[in-house]
Amino acid sequence: MATHDDIALDEEFAQSSLRGSLLRRLFAYTRPYRRALYTNLALTLLATASALVGPRLIQHGIDHALAPILGSGGTAAGATIAAAGREILALSGLYLANLLLGWGLTIIQVRTSIETGQGAMNDLRLAVFEHIQRLSLNYFDRTHQGRIIARADSDIDSLDRVLTWGAGQALSSLVTLLGVIVLMVQYDLRLSLAVCSVLPLLAWMTHWFHRRGREAYRSLRGTQSRLIAAMAENISGVRVVQAFVREAENLRRFQGLHADFTERWVASARVFHTYMPAVGLLSGLATAIVLGYGGWRVQQGGLTVGALAAYVLYLGLFFGPIQTMGDLYNAVLSAAASAERIFALLDTEPQVKDATAATDLPTLRGDVEFAGVSFRYDTTPADQWILQDIQFSVPAGATVALVGHTGSGKTSIISLLARFYEPQAGQIRVDGLPIASHTLASLHRQLGMVTQENFLFTGTVMENLKFGRPEATDSEVHEAAQALGTHSVIERLPSGYHTEVRERGGNFSAGERQLITITRAMVAAPRILIFDEATSAVDPQTERLIQEALRTLFQRRTSLVIAHRLSTVRNADLLLVLDHGRIVERGTHDSLLAQNGIYARMHAEFVRG
Repeated sequence: MATHDDIALDEEFAQSSLRGSLLRRLFAYTRPYRRALYTNLALTLLATASALVGPRLIQHGIDHALAPILGSGGTAAGATIAAAGREILALSGLYLANLLLGWGLTIIQVRTSIETGQGAMNDLRLAVFEHIQRLSLNYFDRTHQGRIIARADSDIDSLDRVLTWGAGQALSSLVTLLGVIVLMVQYDLRLSLAVCSVLPLLAWMTHWFHRRGREAYRSLRGTQSRLIAAMAENISGVRVVQAFVREAENLRRFQGLHADFTERWVASARVFHTYMPAVGLLSGLATAIVLGYGGWRVQQGGLTVGALAAYVLYLGLFFGPIQTMGDLYNAVLSAAASAERIFALLDTEPQVKDATAATDLPTLRGDVEFAGVSFRYDTTPADQWILQDIQFSVPAGATVALVGHTGSGKTSIISLLARFYEPQAGQIRVDGLPIASHTLASLHRQLGMVTQENFLFTGTVMENLKFGRPEATDSEVHEAAQALGTHSVIERLPSGYHTEVRERGGNFSAGERQLITITRAMVAAPRILIFDEATSAVDPQTERLIQEALRTLFQRRTSLVIAHRLSTVRNADLLLVLDHGRIVERGTHDSLLAQNGIYARMHAEFVRG
């Protein structure tokens, strides 16, 4: 389902106008390839000049080579015919050479166009990917995954025509149009004025096309984005869809979106395919005017046959650029709608970022302190706090367990420690240093995290284990796995540490994925470890092995552990019991049982389990 922010963004784009600043910003990505671009434009001018020469050669052949023979009524002398033949042959060779020159120039144009356009698109795609990785989690909380994918994929693909061919086609069309107008006026001013009779209608139709096309393409892009978002959501949740027999209902909803997309696509196509045939019709009308009025002018001796033939060819060249520019403008409208969305993404500032004077954290001992921290998400009502006045400190090397019912704020605490979000009040310190005053990278390099999702990347198991510390050696990975008790499990995989990981680790069981992600955190050698539901998907025997390994590892690292299975936090140095965003109890396992409070009741429920 589309979020409120997504819908509002679509409405904003639908109401905005095509801005030159947007296109300038888009074409700024061609600057690294300006040598190829300038070469392309120079070749475009030469190729255009070559195209304008052709009708001149035909006129010369008709008026100077053929006219004397045709005008003689068949009585021309043999020498005259032979001279005319030689001239026609020379002109034909010259015409062929001009065609070959234009063909050669076009080949180089294509190469330089592709170099410029594809290079710019690749740079833009890299910029989007890099920016997405730096965005804070609050952006992903409020923006649908499919919308983000659409920005980085289909929206960038729609820029191909404009970035690759746009500059050359625009210059060629403009120069051709201006050159043809000058030549047509030179040939015959009165004939040119006759052709102008169709221009008011052409101008009105062009204005209509620009206005209706702009609206149609913005609307189409917004609908396409929603369609991709729905498809991505359905693919991500396919297990749930099948489990709850939602295939028919989801198909019905998708058909509704697709019908809307189809309707808007047809509307945009109707605009374009109404305009282009209309330009062709006006071209035919202008040709008829030229042939009728021009033929009369030839009869009156005011115009030569060759000049009329050249004029008709130039008339084709006059309407050709208009059709090309209409087609190009069609592509520009589509590209502009996509560029608006892409730059809206690139202009989104991360909520969490390094301060101007931020410095790197030194090597940490691992002391952690929350001092009066209060927090709510962007999507949370202003009067509803997720965490309120959280106060606690953890000495280096200690293990702290966060327990509480779902929604009590446990995951929010570790998310704030990892600086995925910023608190609205209070301060978080490590080794007495405020984490907000230091760089994110220096914090994350010393922080290890195992989340509930247990996400694995495509590649090998070994590559996943080195994800947090790529410079780690294979022997260091093996040592970490042996200390953790996961080495034997990994060795039993089809290819051991070199087993290929499919998308999201789909070829492993939930327990295997969790063991691999726990080992990955250990290989990173962090000073602070965070476990969010770290052993929830591991069988009891494997859990016991992990608990023994963790107990040894926790002696040298500060650890924050979240678990609904209270057996996993029994030996923690400190337990913090949360309820509705507040710490309501704290102490050791035994001391909290003795208090006979919330923790004691949770433990009793767990034992009865």
